[in-house]
Amino acid sequence: MRGFSTARRVVRNAAVAAIAALLSASCAEHVYRPAMYSGTVDTRAYTDDWFAAAREGRTDIVQLLIDVHYPIETATSQGYTALILSAYDNHPDTLRALLDAHANACAADKHGNTALMGALFKGETNIAQILLGTRCPIDQTNNAGETALSFAALFGRLDMLSVLVAHGANVNHVDARGGTALQMAISQHNTAAADALRQVGATQ
Repeated sequence: MRGFSTARRVVRNAAVAAIAALLSASCAEHVYRPAMYSGTVDTRAYTDDWFAAAREGRTDIVQLLIDVHYPIETATSQGYTALILSAYDNHPDTLRALLDAHANACAADKHGNTALMGALFKGETNIAQILLGTRCPIDQTNNAGETALSFAALFGRLDMLSVLVAHGANVNHVDARGGTALQMAISQHNTAAADALRQVGATQ
């Protein structure tokens, strides 16, 4: 989920502007399948626009596609859903629109990383706070057995440790390699993280 180059952003912005013009000009009937079928939009025509809108925070376009029943759990080849992308790129309004449409906040990419993990990796604590209001398991793990608390500790989001623990995070969680966040912090000589973990109850 690397950032777009300036040129690519221009192209993406043009794409999302075009889809907005189409849908807002009362042309939404063109994206419906006949009623005898699923009633959803043709994913072949609008998938690129869907993901571009999520990445760029174009809540208007995301909402228009939601309104015409675009399948909101569609994922990229890397496993990124629109919700993951909007969270990772720090677009809270788009994220809320997707949550209001019942998008799965617990969805994970092909590495098992969730939107909450991505937000903590990027340091977007405002996004993390929104996601903590969902019903996802607080100790949901990625493919390496790491939790959101592991991400907060290892990427320096130490102010979020107490918040995660207050939501029930296990500060002594053991990952797939058999280690804890505290053990990892100590092995990396990350004194600040180790101290912060101990302050919220880490003992191993």
